[in-house]
Amino acid sequence: MFWKILYCLAVAAEFVFVPLFLKYSWPKKCTKSLIYKMVCSALFFIAGLLAMKISHNHTPYATLILWGLALGWVGDLFLHINTEKIWVFGIGLFAFLGGHIFYILAFQRAIRDTYPQYRFFRWYEIPVILLIVGLFALYAWRKQIKAKLVLAIPVALYALTITTMLVKAIRYCCGQWWWGMHDHIALLFFTVGLGAVLFVLSDASLGLILFAGKDKNRPLKWFNIGTYYAAQILIGSSIFLIAVR
Repeated sequence: MFWKILYCLAVAAEFVFVPLFLKYSWPKKCTKSLIYKMVCSALFFIAGLLAMKISHNHTPYATLILWGLALGWVGDLFLHINTEKIWVFGIGLFAFLGGHIFYILAFQRAIRDTYPQYRFFRWYEIPVILLIVGLFALYAWRKQIKAKLVLAIPVALYALTITTMLVKAIRYCCGQWWWGMHDHIALLFFTVGLGAVLFVLSDASLGLILFAGKDKNRPLKWFNIGTYYAAQILIGSSIFLIAVR
C-alpha cells in the first residue's frame, strides 16, 4: 500500500509542478523554470520505477521503458537550457530519439511475446509509417515549419522514429484486442495507445513552437507540455500491464 500511495502522489504532483513550470517558463526560460521542469521529468521516471516495484515487473519490457523515461529526462534538460548552441539542442534531440528507440524495442518485445513468429516489421507497417511521415512533411510545409539545414536530417530521423513508435504501440494494442488476449484491454489502449498518440501530438506542436514562429503562442505551449507529460506518465504506467521477456 505504501508504494501505491507514493505512485499516486508522484502522478498527482505532476498536476502541481507542471503548471508551476508553465508559469515560470513564460515568456522565456529561466533557472526557476528549468528546476520545475526537471522536477516534472523526475516525477514520471519515479512513477515508472514505482510501477515496477508495485507490480514486481522486472522484465526486459519494464527495463526498456525505464530507459526511455530516463532519456526523456536527459532530453528535457538539454532542450530547456537557454542557449543558441546547436549542439545543446542536438543532444536533447538525440536523447529523445534514443528514448523512442527504447520504447520501440519494448513494444516489439510485447508483440513478439504474443506472436513468436513475428518479424520486426510486417509488410503493412512500413507503408503506414511512410504515410504518416508524409503527412508530417505536408503538415510542416503547410505550417511553414523550417528547421536549420544542420537539423533537417536529425529532425527527419526523429519524425521517422516517433512514427515507428506510434505504429508499434497501436499495433500491439490492436493485436491484443483482436485476439482477446489481454484482460485489461481498455487500460492497455489508455496507457500504451493514448500515450503514444499524445507524444506525437506534443512533438507536432513543439515543431510549431520551435520552427514556425509560434513560441509566443501560450495556449500552444500549454498543449505541448500537457500532452508530453501525460504521454510519459501513461507509457511509464504500462509497466503495470505488460510483463514480457
